[in-house]
Amino acid sequence: MKNILKQAENAERLLKLTSDTMLLLNRDGICMDIAVHNVNLWFMKEEKLLGKNLFQLIPPSTYYQVYPEFKKVLTQKVRSVHNYEMTLGHTTYYFKCIMYPYDGMVLCQYRDITERSQRKLELEKKNHELNEIQKAALIGNWQYDTQTRIFCYAGHTGIMCSEEVQHINMDNYLELILPEDRKSFTGWMKENLKGKMENSVDYRIFLKGNIFYIRLKAFARERQKDGNVTIEGYIQNITDIQKRRNDINLLTHAINNSTEDIYSAHEDGTLIFCNRCFKERHGIGNGQDITRMKIYDLPSYGRDETSWKEFANRVKRGETNHGYIVYHPLPKRPEVLAIEGNAYWVTSDKGEGTIWTFGRDVSTRIRHEQQIKQFNQILDKIIENLPAGIVVKDINNNFKYLYRNRESYNREIPIQEALGKDDFDFYPLETAQEKRAQDIEIARTGKEMHWIAEERDGNGNSIYLDKRKMKIESNDFSPILLNIEWDITEMEQMKRELLVAKEKAETSDRLKSAFLANMSHEIRTPLNAIVGFSRIIAESTDEEERLGYYEIVESNNERLLQLINEILDLSKIESGIVEFTITPVRLHPLCKEIHDAHIFRCPEGVELIYEPSDENIVIDGDKNRIFQVISNLIGNAFKFTTTGHISYGYRREGKYVAFHVTDTGMGIAPDKVDRIFERFVKVNNFAQGTGLGLSICKTIIERLGGNISVTSEVGKGTTFTFVLPLESTSKTEAEKKA
Repeated sequence: MKNILKQAENAERLLKLTSDTMLLLNRDGICMDIAVHNVNLWFMKEEKLLGKNLFQLIPPSTYYQVYPEFKKVLTQKVRSVHNYEMTLGHTTYYFKCIMYPYDGMVLCQYRDITERSQRKLELEKKNHELNEIQKAALIGNWQYDTQTRIFCYAGHTGIMCSEEVQHINMDNYLELILPEDRKSFTGWMKENLKGKMENSVDYRIFLKGNIFYIRLKAFARERQKDGNVTIEGYIQNITDIQKRRNDINLLTHAINNSTEDIYSAHEDGTLIFCNRCFKERHGIGNGQDITRMKIYDLPSYGRDETSWKEFANRVKRGETNHGYIVYHPLPKRPEVLAIEGNAYWVTSDKGEGTIWTFGRDVSTRIRHEQQIKQFNQILDKIIENLPAGIVVKDINNNFKYLYRNRESYNREIPIQEALGKDDFDFYPLETAQEKRAQDIEIARTGKEMHWIAEERDGNGNSIYLDKRKMKIESNDFSPILLNIEWDITEMEQMKRELLVAKEKAETSDRLKSAFLANMSHEIRTPLNAIVGFSRIIAESTDEEERLGYYEIVESNNERLLQLINEILDLSKIESGIVEFTITPVRLHPLCKEIHDAHIFRCPEGVELIYEPSDENIVIDGDKNRIFQVISNLIGNAFKFTTTGHISYGYRREGKYVAFHVTDTGMGIAPDKVDRIFERFVKVNNFAQGTGLGLSICKTIIERLGGNISVTSEVGKGTTFTFVLPLESTSKTEAEKKA
């Protein structure tokens, strides 16, 4: 064979065909010579480079890469081989430059590697993309050698390693696999080692306290000359996928076992899915193909096609997202009062619109709500008709009114106007501040307040209120302040009347005891005189002496008889046994009659004076009782007047007539003036009388519709005044009724 490549005559030809472009640069970088071979680049031309400073022509980024190597070759006399990048315009070129020291200059061998570098970059880019895909998919590579029994793994599953290679003995790896999955894994591995190349196997490993789901796939098998087998493939961490699948299975199980009606349908009403509850409620068997059914064709659905289309349009517009209620939705099942549901428009993967509906039977809730509503109505009526004012305030909202019943303590505030307002909107500032201070104290301490308050109603009358304020806590709602006020005016009045009655009863009891004591004394005294002097009369022989004793007995007989008559008279008047005879009474003749009856009983040195007024006055009254009262008052005056005069008379005062009896006697002590009309009260304990006369006068005057009073000054005299109406009360009432 000829040595063609070694022949001298072929050297120039071969050099042109195979050699690179050569540039000879002096120490300053000026191109002294150039031989262009195998390069068709616009900038690699002899006319462009020869005699030019090459470092002034190349871009700065390339200059900073090439120039240091150039200086190194020049100074150290060494060879340099490097790849460089050069950007000219919008194009990037890649080249290999081999520099040699040559007679004080540098010989540069230029080789264009742009196409190869671009392919390398594209390959690196694809590898990077593949690497990112593997990371996203949690995929790695694996290899198993039967000779070494080493399971080699590398990749991005995030389980045993990250991106570096991991080697693990197969026995150790089997320990990581859950016991219930080892059999399927080893069986799959044996079949692949035999050459059957089973598709893939899924199993679980327990590592670092967590369970991971792994998918292993084999795609290559190689048998060595020594009989050992090597298989390889990819390994994927499918934990997230499996968890999602488990979640879907769990969700499917939950949907099927839900107590709600759940179904999905196309816009035209064709069923796509329905759960077990929906099937049971609408009588759909498990074996029936629901995709052949229209929702509105179900006998128990209760809607026709038109109603369904209207409903579908509402769902499409989003009007049912927040819920709706259909009352009596199942005509054949009247026990179902209402279905509450939510419906949503969902676009499928194919771009088709579907309707998902979730409905629940709320019949029990409806019944409970109706019962609660009825109970609340009853409770409202009870509260409204309670004789108490009830106010509820929101503590966390500045004590604003949440509720007020009809009979609120401040009845001038309309109920609807009060809600959402507070005490400062309705009360004077001082009152509102006082109420707010009470509310704050109760809210702070939680202690109940209770007190009785006297206030004024709209007419200015006194009313009594039993007030209670208390704080009511709640785990679910903000605390409230409950204010209850009972109008206990009648109760308080009854209480006071009972106290007065009690005092009267106690007084009556004391008076009864005093009455018995006085009666014992008053009756015993004349009786003793009568008995004693009667015995003396019987034993005495002196006629004149016996006459004196007889007068004493006669006087005590009269005294005893008067006492008994007064007691009986008072008792009859107070018990109502005595009837008053109301007739027209001419006062002037009556007063003259009284004067004639008492003129001869007047004490010596005392003048009885009648002071006439209008002689034509006529009143409605009981003549005998008026006579009795004036006579008693004159008789009393006789007892305590020794000089001067006793005057009496009357005068008209509007619809009333005022009578008076005035004496110039000893007067009444101030401590006895207020008690002078009580029973057995005597101005002078040594004076004659029972102490019942003035009490009888007071009772008679009050029965006649009038009142009696006294004014007195010790040593100067006393004036008794009583006032009677011109017309009797009974007559006036009768005329009003007529």
